[in-house]
Amino acid sequence: MTKKPLTYEQIVQVCQKINERYLPDEEAFLQTVHERLSGNTPSMLNMFQTLLAAVDDEIQKIEQQVEIKPTCAKGCAYCCYFPIIVTEAEAKLMMEYVHQLPFKEREKIVQHLKRYFNEFESKIEEVSLLDWEEETFKEEYMASQLPCPFLDRQTNTCYVYGVRPIPCRTYLNYGHPQVCAQSYIPKEPFSYEFFYEYYMNALHDFVQEQISNGKDVGLNYPDDLFIFDYLPIWLKNFFENDV
Repeated sequence: MTKKPLTYEQIVQVCQKINERYLPDEEAFLQTVHERLSGNTPSMLNMFQTLLAAVDDEIQKIEQQVEIKPTCAKGCAYCCYFPIIVTEAEAKLMMEYVHQLPFKEREKIVQHLKRYFNEFESKIEEVSLLDWEEETFKEEYMASQLPCPFLDRQTNTCYVYGVRPIPCRTYLNYGHPQVCAQSYIPKEPFSYEFFYEYYMNALHDFVQEQISNGKDVGLNYPDDLFIFDYLPIWLKNFFENDV
């Protein structure tokens, strides 16, 4: 597997190769998820974690097939200032993950979030007005330098790495790490965004199956899986309403 950072031209060639030969099949992806969940009665959080892990595994398979390796490393957090847009359901599940952590760890994150909302109140208000349908919204969001609510800025690590959302998992850099420091939106990294549709379809399927079996999934379905917003805004709303 290639260890040296790829040039932009090499990255373009790899993308073309992936598109031509290695795009995954949605049915196979869904089957993999169902196999991982079979034999037990998973909670919504378990299913969420399983689904996210399945996306990671599929990306790693592609990387092995085209012989590339991310240059992303622990402590690099430039992409943690990107706009992360998620459904209300995903934001709720991320907070559920926090609430089930051991007391000390959970309390550390809760106190961190309270400080975050106080420190960045005005910036959160500013980005809440950005329309993500506009071409320039990413640049405008990045210019605000609003960090992800779950970023530990002392260590540049993620408090909820195990349940970080799809945009975080599918955005990877195979070029020189410095490109992320030189531009808010560098051209070298690319996104395995085609996994998002597979992931979301699987999430809907599981929720519908659980509801049809008379189980409480803890979500307002279907609304919670159709309403999107920036992650900081969801979390701020949850704290204000004690969710």
